[in-house]
Amino acid sequence: MLGIDIGHRVARVGRVGPQGRPTVTVTDLAGTDPVADPAAALTALLDGATGEEAVLALPASAGREAEARLRRAAEDAGLRVHRVVPEPVAVALHYGAIDEGVHRTVLVVDQAGATVDLTVLAITPDLTVRVVTTRTEELAGDHARTATARELSEAAPDAVLLSGDLYTTPARREDIEDLPEAQGVTVRCTDPELAVVHGLLLLEDFGLLRIATGPAPSGTHFPPALEDPEPQSWPPPVEDPEPASALRAREAETYAAPPRGREQPPPPRREPPTATTPPLPPPAPEPDPAPETQPEPATTTAALHSVPVTQLQYIRRDDHLLVLWAWPDSALTARVRWRREDATATGDGPREGDLRCQRRVYEHDGGLDLPVGRGAITLTVEALVPGPAVDTEGAASLRVPAEPPIVEYEPSVRRRLTGARVATVTFTARTGCDLPALRIVHGIGRYRPTSTAEGTVLHEVPAQRLPAGTPLTVEFPLPGGKGPSWLVCFPADGPDPDRERDIDIRPTALHRLRVT
Repeated sequence: MLGIDIGHRVARVGRVGPQGRPTVTVTDLAGTDPVADPAAALTALLDGATGEEAVLALPASAGREAEARLRRAAEDAGLRVHRVVPEPVAVALHYGAIDEGVHRTVLVVDQAGATVDLTVLAITPDLTVRVVTTRTEELAGDHARTATARELSEAAPDAVLLSGDLYTTPARREDIEDLPEAQGVTVRCTDPELAVVHGLLLLEDFGLLRIATGPAPSGTHFPPALEDPEPQSWPPPVEDPEPASALRAREAETYAAPPRGREQPPPPRREPPTATTPPLPPPAPEPDPAPETQPEPATTTAALHSVPVTQLQYIRRDDHLLVLWAWPDSALTARVRWRREDATATGDGPREGDLRCQRRVYEHDGGLDLPVGRGAITLTVEALVPGPAVDTEGAASLRVPAEPPIVEYEPSVRRRLTGARVATVTFTARTGCDLPALRIVHGIGRYRPTSTAEGTVLHEVPAQRLPAGTPLTVEFPLPGGKGPSWLVCFPADGPDPDRERDIDIRPTALHRLRVT
């Protein structure tokens, strides 16, 4: 899936690479007006690449007409539009602000060209993101700072999320952090120039994400948030010079924590007198006592712990696995890890994977679909539940055996000028394999043969190497007769139920086996 973010001067197209990390292509849009003519911008952006599924970003200040124009232009360019998402929502996905079981308000500061969009998002535990307000301000002078301070005072957000090339400069980030209204509020600024396109690529993990506009209904009560200890993040690139320990510490910061360097020491706490303890004398007055303030109540969050799932099973679907398990009652997220056992196996894709599965997405899709190839893998699944840690093994494990190579065959019959009939059987394989000796059986009657004993062996195919994608065709005379007849292939050494299949011989379609 493609994530496409079209800005005023540049556009970014992202996709998830084989190592599970996004790759982003930046295209200069000089000479085009992406707002007035999105079709021209998409043509320059895609360069003839069509037929892919895409998620598109749209400024929060744009209306329905602009969304319809962008969607129509993408479809005319040959893309299959999965969804059009407001840019602030994509930014919130990038920073991990959206998750099940959380209730928070964030302010997204998104720089676009010579303006800044200030958007307040209300995130509710049922995976609903509400665009409460959006204001567009100019970057001239100190006007961006003033507007941000006003939004901080009015919305009282839990965090400020920065997006756009402007905030890659440390001085611009510090302008926001130094605002008096931002004291005690977390300001997040990680890869701000890629925040929108990275968030678009994370959207497929939130299949039931709902996007609404306007303030939330009054009187709505939300349960306390269940904070995930590992927010949404991409694995660090190999060339990143930052030490791994520092990276883990940075990614572990939560939204409730104040920014570094801004912690204030808590005021001394006075214990109330009890019946057995005499009251302490009051402390001596200080020269200029500051007015006493009540500390804000701390947000309570429940830690998540790993527990094994039950009834772990799988259904093989060619090179995909449909993984199924029974969820614990209080679990909203599960961690799924898999590893290929044969390190020398051929084929594209990663050798191992580690991902989070949301329960709501799992129930919507009827399981978890994993593209893991046809080789043997080891699979582990653990559920994340709130509450105290328990003394139990944290993951259920399952070994999935390798799927044998598939060789498909299809018979056909033609009649020569002499009136004799000639049968042709074509074998094809997706991957190279050793084809065993086969017998082609001709059966007559309403029912197709299920063994060599239920028909006549017309041709034997010797064992040989069958290259991937190269068809093998055999030809032999077909005797005449009346009524329906069938051509079916069987292993020459016969079936052995106690032996694992080395290869899977199957027809392209069962009705193709009937040749008359």
